[in-house]
Amino acid sequence: MTISNYLCHIVGEHPDRAARFHPSTVRRTKAFAIAIHIPVVMWAVTGYVIASQIFRQTELASAAVAFFCAGLIYLVERLVLATPKAWYVNAARVLIGIVISVLGASTVDLVIFDREVTQQLLQAGEDRVKEEHGQAIDVQRRTVAQKKADWLKAQDAANCEANGTCGSKLRSVGPVYRELARQAETLRMEYMNSQDQLAQLGTQKAQAVALWRTAPQVVEKAGLLARVEALHQYTSNNTAAFVAWVLFFTLVLFFELMVVLSKLVFGETVDDELDRIREQISQQKARDYMDAVTSPVMGARKLIEASYV
Repeated sequence: MTISNYLCHIVGEHPDRAARFHPSTVRRTKAFAIAIHIPVVMWAVTGYVIASQIFRQTELASAAVAFFCAGLIYLVERLVLATPKAWYVNAARVLIGIVISVLGASTVDLVIFDREVTQQLLQAGEDRVKEEHGQAIDVQRRTVAQKKADWLKAQDAANCEANGTCGSKLRSVGPVYRELARQAETLRMEYMNSQDQLAQLGTQKAQAVALWRTAPQVVEKAGLLARVEALHQYTSNNTAAFVAWVLFFTLVLFFELMVVLSKLVFGETVDDELDRIREQISQQKARDYMDAVTSPVMGARKLIEASYV
């Protein structure tokens, strides 16, 4: 069983050494080389799409971002493959893999659900505009209601003075009635003006909402965090969208964790055991040499040799 030079270089193995691998090591090396392509390609595509579609970069800048993301993830995955197997190393490896996977899955979801994110951003912005103008409208409505109540109260007082049921108890339209009528008219004018202001606020609200709907540059300026928040809001309010998001997220998460899972699944091969034995032999030879050089017998031998000289 052989392995191509390309796959050897991907995992950092020399082709001449890989040619002497046993079949189990060849299968593991191929699996590692194939697995490392998955997160690298996904980060390259995701980096390019995010740079070009979300941050509106040029094709050259987007390609540079994609190359940087792919290269960085490749180095991290190579580091994951190079680390030895131990429980604390495995824990750190899984933790790093999960962090990278969550980030990768989140960015991929932004690309997959781009239309839903855009819709949520527009809706959230429209709701915010309505809320801002709605507060002023609510205040003005209370003002209109109060102005109307004051006007009706003053009008009732004038009518009461005119028919003699209250006030001076004299049925007349004399100076007292005219003063009360003047006050009632003033309050009526204030009430009418407040009604006009309420209508103007309603018109301003409608214009602001229409302006927001026809301003796509507002959505284009939305950053990565704003889009992540919009996706969370959209999936929180839509059960079907949430289920779809969970499925896509889980799928991408497994893709991103492919190198880590491959590293955990494959056990030690014959070549690993041979390499460990060679290292142990080399270490033992080094210890024996150090013991021989530093032993008292070697010191006495050197003194004897020096005396003959």
